[in-house]
Amino acid sequence: MLRWQILIAAAAAAWFLFRYLPSALLFVWPGLLRTRETSDDGSLDPEREPAMERVHKGLTELGFARVGAIQVSPPLSAGWAELVYAAPAQRAFADVDARGGAIAVTLLTPFEGGQAVLTSDYRRATIDRPDYLAGGLPGSDIPALWAAHRRRVEHFHPPGGEAQPWTDFSITGRVRADEVVTAGSGRGELRQRSAAPLMYVLLALALLTVSALQLVRQVGRG
Repeated sequence: MLRWQILIAAAAAAWFLFRYLPSALLFVWPGLLRTRETSDDGSLDPEREPAMERVHKGLTELGFARVGAIQVSPPLSAGWAELVYAAPAQRAFADVDARGGAIAVTLLTPFEGGQAVLTSDYRRATIDRPDYLAGGLPGSDIPALWAAHRRRVEHFHPPGGEAQPWTDFSITGRVRADEVVTAGSGRGELRQRSAAPLMYVLLALALLTVSALQLVRQVGRG
C-alpha cells in the first residue's frame, strides 16, 4: 500500500474515532451521560419559531407548563439543549429539542425506582420491558402523542411494587429524573443506542493500528 493511501486510511479512521467515541463510551459507562439545568434555548422560542408555537400550544392545552431547559451531554461532547415542560397533575414531563433541524417531542413519565415510560413523536427503537417502555409515533401531533403515552402509562405495572410515582416536576426534578432513570431501567436503551457507535470505534481503532504498522514497515524499509 502506498504511503499516501495509508495516511488517507488513518485520517478516515481518526474521523470515525472522533465522531463516534462519545456515544461508544456510553455503552461501557452509561453513567457518563450528564444532564444539567441551563438557560432557555432561544432558538425554540414560540414567538419566533412557528413549529414551536404549535408544540407550545398543544402542550399547554393539555396542562403542561414550561419549567426551564436542560443540557444533555455525552462524554467528550457539548451535547444539546432541550426545553422542558411539566404537568404535575399528569405526572409527566415533555422534552422539546431541535436536533437535525426539526422539532422533536418526547413525553416522559419517570418513577422513583428508576422505571420510566417514554413516547416520542419520531422514530425510535421500541422497548417493552417490565420496568421500561419506550417507543415512537413519527409524525404524531401533541394530542395523539399524549393519548398514546397515557395509555401506555395506565398499563404500566412493573413487578415488585417499586413504581413509586415521581413527585418533583421542577427543572431540578427533571435533571434528577435523568440521573435516576439512567442509573436504573434506562441503561439498557442507552447501551442499545451505543452498540453501533461502539462497533465503529473498534473498527476505527483496528484500522489505525494496521495503518500505523504499515507506516512503520515503510519507514523501516526506506
